[in-house]
Amino acid sequence: MQQYRRGEEGQTIPPRAERFYKLEDEWYFNVRGGKTFGPYACREQAANALEKLLNPVREYKGNVRPFGNLRARRWRNASKF
Repeated sequence: MQQYRRGEEGQTIPPRAERFYKLEDEWYFNVRGGKTFGPYACREQAANALEKLLNPVREYKGNVRPFGNLRARRWRNASKF
């Protein structure tokens, strides 16, 4: 079932392309701008790769704060002898 996107209400729905597709035994997916990613062994692997591409996990850096923040400046000023 196709759905209207923002700004399309009241108009005919333009054709949509499927994001995932299979060529021979390998899976691929497209993103905006015409880029193609793949090959993947199965559709699930392609979907996982797409999820990682669209929502990258930021590596945990620990409790790292820039030295210029207000809390650090207060601590440095209070700790001066």
